[in-house]
Amino acid sequence: MYIPSYYRVDDRERIQEMLTRYPFGVLVAIDGTRPIAVHMPFEWHEADGRLVLQGHVAKGNAIWRAAPDNPEVLAIFQGPHTYISPSWYEDPNVPTWNYVAVHVYGTCRVMTDAELETFLELLMNRYEEDRPGGRPWHSLTSEFRQKQMRGIVGLSIDVARIEAAAKMSQNRSDQDFHHVVETLQSSPDPQDVQVAQIMKTIRPGLF
Repeated sequence: MYIPSYYRVDDRERIQEMLTRYPFGVLVAIDGTRPIAVHMPFEWHEADGRLVLQGHVAKGNAIWRAAPDNPEVLAIFQGPHTYISPSWYEDPNVPTWNYVAVHVYGTCRVMTDAELETFLELLMNRYEEDRPGGRPWHSLTSEFRQKQMRGIVGLSIDVARIEAAAKMSQNRSDQDFHHVVETLQSSPDPQDVQVAQIMKTIRPGLF
């Protein structure tokens, strides 16, 4: 994706934090001559100093057969985003959109059964362990777990490169920047408030 230098995120820890905070992504691959995509939650970990993304799809989903044959697949992650009105600037300008996005490229393969089970344990534990009455992986019977696993396929992506952007009005003056934040954080829209919170971390001295 096209990312002007002042919006680009290169810090590895910050990118990993984005992947953790916004884990529901879109996997895109080519099936013969046409693009296909699937929405799914991802987990990531490091192996031998490289990032690995993991997810799973239903066995009936064609992408698990197509993706491993692609020289490269793309996983897209979207964070908070919102419209920015030019009426919030001191001088005349045009409207724009503030957003957080991460594009992850790499090669894809099908997980082994053991890898899939480890991944599912991590995924379920992440979302269930702290819930009242939650049901982490090992609260399910082995028979039930194996039965459910037969209906899905695990996909592992060995990450080759990452493009990450946090377009948060970095090109605006302090006065415009402050006014945008004030306007967004007073909005009833939760995404507006989330964007304002991110903007505050970019120029904390203004707040």
